[in-house]
Amino acid sequence: MRRFPLSVLILFLSAGIVLVVFSLENQPHAFKECMSCHGTEKVTSSVSRKLRAPVTQLCTDACHRTVLTQGYMHPVNVAPRKVSVPVDLPLSLTGEIVCSTCHDIHVDYRTPYGELSHFLRRGERGKAFCRICHKKTGSPGAGHGAYLGEAHFQSRYVVTDSSQELDGMSKNCISCHDGSFASSPTIMAGSWVHEKSLIANDRGSHPIGIDYEACRARRGRKTDLKPISAVDWRIHFFQGKLGCGSCHDPYSLIPKKLVMSDKHSQLCFSCHLI
Repeated sequence: MRRFPLSVLILFLSAGIVLVVFSLENQPHAFKECMSCHGTEKVTSSVSRKLRAPVTQLCTDACHRTVLTQGYMHPVNVAPRKVSVPVDLPLSLTGEIVCSTCHDIHVDYRTPYGELSHFLRRGERGKAFCRICHKKTGSPGAGHGAYLGEAHFQSRYVVTDSSQELDGMSKNCISCHDGSFASSPTIMAGSWVHEKSLIANDRGSHPIGIDYEACRARRGRKTDLKPISAVDWRIHFFQGKLGCGSCHDPYSLIPKKLVMSDKHSQLCFSCHLI
């Protein structure tokens, strides 16, 4: 009787375990009720494209109720401007970008490699997926895209606390806006200098990656802060910590991509006491 090497048996057992785990995994878009989205018409092999409500409303009503208020989400229900959207990323019947432009709720939950598909219509991920439409990343007047091609020859970020790690969004911001950091290495808490001319004397900087309430407990003029519960809801925190995304939103239409206007230091006074 032929015996299989132990390594082969382990490989088969591992593959079996993976298949069992995937089969038991909750498939969030495994719909059984087509009518919940496709109205009351009889659904045949060629499902009617008529929906009972706009796509964005269906997504938010069904499961993603808070997605529109969490921030940093690509704008929806807007007509594409200064971008070229391929035909395989379908717009709505009114020519607007909607949830289903980038996502197909009927695709597999995982890729053939076992990774989460995020229900995206293409295999690209991260910046590569964004560049499908946003190709002119360095052209003048391209909004946030203009910054993606900016090269920095001197670091504008200084690590000040090696015990706390930055949130994922801040890492992505720094990896593009500061040429001295890559996107993959671990980046710890520190201070971001907003103006290159101020690097030498470290004025015009703001800390990120630090715990807001821990900072508020310190004594000092700059740490005279409101309780985190009293901070304007448009200011975001990452597990109680400050990040680039606390004050900036890459999809914001406000100058400098701020989450709110800073006229009369409104943004600053959302956290700092007068």
